[in-house]
Amino acid sequence: MKKRILFLHILFLTITLSVAQANEPLQRLLSLPKQKSTVYELLNTIGELSGYSFIYDSKVTDNDRKVKFPAGTYTLRDAVYHVLGDSRYTLTVVNRYILIDKKRINVASPTPIPTQLQPDSTIINISGTVIDKINNQPIADCTLGIDGTSIGTIANADGCFTLKMPIKYKDATLHLSHLGYEARQIPVALFGGSNRTIYMNQRIVPLQEVIVRMVNPRKIVQEAVEARSKNYSLDPSYLTSFYREGIEKRKDLLYLSEAVFKIFKPSYESSSEGQIKLLKMRKITNETNKDTVVMKMKAGPEASLLIDLVKNIPDFMDISDDNLFNYTKIDMVEYDSHLAHVVAFEPKAEVTDPMYRGRLYIDANNSALLQADFEVDPRHIDQAASIFIVKRSRGIQIKPQQIYYSVAYKQWNGKYYVSHLRGDLFFKVKQKRQLFYSPMHIFFESATCKIDTLDVKLFPRQERVSLNKIFADTSFVYDNAFWGDFNTILPQEKLNEAIEKISAKVEAFADEESTNQMSGQ
Repeated sequence: MKKRILFLHILFLTITLSVAQANEPLQRLLSLPKQKSTVYELLNTIGELSGYSFIYDSKVTDNDRKVKFPAGTYTLRDAVYHVLGDSRYTLTVVNRYILIDKKRINVASPTPIPTQLQPDSTIINISGTVIDKINNQPIADCTLGIDGTSIGTIANADGCFTLKMPIKYKDATLHLSHLGYEARQIPVALFGGSNRTIYMNQRIVPLQEVIVRMVNPRKIVQEAVEARSKNYSLDPSYLTSFYREGIEKRKDLLYLSEAVFKIFKPSYESSSEGQIKLLKMRKITNETNKDTVVMKMKAGPEASLLIDLVKNIPDFMDISDDNLFNYTKIDMVEYDSHLAHVVAFEPKAEVTDPMYRGRLYIDANNSALLQADFEVDPRHIDQAASIFIVKRSRGIQIKPQQIYYSVAYKQWNGKYYVSHLRGDLFFKVKQKRQLFYSPMHIFFESATCKIDTLDVKLFPRQERVSLNKIFADTSFVYDNAFWGDFNTILPQEKLNEAIEKISAKVEAFADEESTNQMSGQ
């Protein structure tokens, strides 16, 4: 891989852009040497040379197809057509982007987003896949949002996303960010109801950009805690969030629930807890699986509130004299054009309790906590089963294998808010008289899709979700329209396949819920 990357860098240096500048961007002249490479690599080469980025649906083009490119001088348009293999595409220039799309019959100038008058309440969808430009691999958990608004979502583990928004934002800009990558701003007009592939550049921090000095990692963490009042809201807010939790045994999906919450978040300096109001919910249960194993996790909505580390300072961020952790600064990365410290922490050698180890990503400019990834120390994970499992069938033996969490924050109107939460709990389970253990995976995640700070009040008691109750046992009224205009995290491919296997049971279960569950939302 390193040789390939080096080759590409050398190739970029040997290609020259013609001094002649045409009035029309696609008529600009490029001087290209003879080469043979993939469609993906050649488009990257042309993009680097011309200063334009390409936006297209990677399913429309075969990125891995090999292309022989003769040496010569080409217009930008002809170079792209030669790489693609034909001219049955439209090329549309928007700002510094070139949209590659299928040819549209009888449309002289394709307009991706309809411009006819429509009510502001009309909802449009933009969807795509976020890919690493160097290795062509999907970027999981990329944060996406519409500039100037609090509307956003998260890409799934396959890098795929769908974002719903009012049509009044059709001329706005989609902002993409991820730790270790250069932020991208893509005009919404480029999507036009089609899936687009968006490539992001890894951001390697050159040493000359970093002021070399002795940095105490404990001090970096302490400064992040002390900067809470500056970086996080001192006023209450509403976070409209999508939530998903499920249980997998081996390759079978046993249970899945999805919901939309409205979360009341008090001030980060307040001692009061948050509150959750359930807006929509559905449950999918694998009725064909007759396994009597019952495990219900101490996770769910309550965990989504608890792992907001800025609100609930954990022991590994409480830098006191009797702190039980060691800290090491291991790297610097970029996030939204800012440098961030990467601080690793782990329990001291003498600690025998099941405590956490992980990494904290802290903005080097304002000391804001941007992200935290942490897991139960594998050395003592055997002691953690009773902490996380609160209900199980009789005769069930459970051995925890890995307990992992991640929490990320995003900035809006000068303050940081929880953006994404994820928990993955891996166990081995065995029933009485069974010889072998079976793998069990319990997971949950939550993504903030909208932030409101006006007229924020506590929810009436009857509308709150009980945080002491296991979410899987929540009663609800099934709504056939279900999500409506809510934003969600797309299920990853593996989860989609599992859902399809039991899809015949989903609607039957939904109808049963609609009939039998009489409690209000």
